[in-house]
Amino acid sequence: MKRSMMITALLAAGVCLAAGCGSKNKVDLSSSHTTAAETMASAASEEASEPSESEATESSAEAGSKPASTEGLSTSVETYSSGKVSIQYPAVSQLGNSQAEEKVNALLKENALSIITAQELDESKDSLSVQCKIISADQKRLTAVYTGTLTVQSAAHPVSVFYTNTVDMNKASDIGFSTYADPATMAGYVMSDACEFEGLDKETEAAVKEYKAAQTIDSYTQLFKNADFPLKGSSFPESFSYEDKGAIYFSIPLPHSLGDYALVKFTPETK
Repeated sequence: MKRSMMITALLAAGVCLAAGCGSKNKVDLSSSHTTAAETMASAASEEASEPSESEATESSAEAGSKPASTEGLSTSVETYSSGKVSIQYPAVSQLGNSQAEEKVNALLKENALSIITAQELDESKDSLSVQCKIISADQKRLTAVYTGTLTVQSAAHPVSVFYTNTVDMNKASDIGFSTYADPATMAGYVMSDACEFEGLDKETEAAVKEYKAAQTIDSYTQLFKNADFPLKGSSFPESFSYEDKGAIYFSIPLPHSLGDYALVKFTPETK
C-alpha cells in the first residue's frame, strides 16, 4: 500500500485487528468447521535486543538463555535490528530434515519482517518495535504471535501492531484462517451476541460492540478471507488468526481510540 494510504489508515483504524462484538443479530453457527487443536508444548520467547542505529544486525536470544525444546525440536527467538526497527522472530533447529528446517526458518523470518516493506517504512525515521511469542511448536506446526508499536515519522501518534504466523513444518508453508474456520461463519459470529473478546475491560468492550454494530457480515467475511500469511499481493493483512488449546483467536481492526485492534475468541465446543 502506498505510504499516504498507510498514514491515513494509522490515523483512522490502526494497522492491526482485533476481536469484536455482540449485536442483536441471531446467527446460525452450526455450519462452522474447525480443526482440532494440535497438542503442542509451549516454547519460551526471549527479550528483544536493543536496535542498532547504524546497520542491520541479527542476534539470537539473550546470552545464557536456553532455547525451548519439544519432541526433539528446539526453538529460539532471533532479533532483526536496523535503525529504529526491531523485530523478533522465531527460529527452529533439530527438525530432523535439514532442507525443511532451512525453508521453515526462511519463511518465519520473511513473514515477520514483511511488515517493513508492506508498510513502506523508512527504517531510519519510522520507529517499529515488535516482540514475538511462540505459542506452540512441535514437529508438525509452529505458531507465533507478534505484538508491538509502530510510530511513523509524520503520524500524530503511535499505533499498536498485531500479527501472527502458523507454519506447517513438513511443507514449510503458511497455515491460515480457512484452516481453522469458515470466514463467512466467523463473520456471523463476530456480529452476533455470542461473540467473545479476549482481554478487554468492560468499558472498552462496550465501545467495541457499538463499533462492531455499524459493520456488516459481508465486510468481515472479506476481511477474514484475506487474513493471515501468505501476503496477498503487497498488502499487509488487516486480520490475523491462530489456534491455541482448541480455541480460535482472530483479530479485527478498530479505530485508534479503541486500541487499534482487538481479539475475538471462538471456542467450537461451546457454540
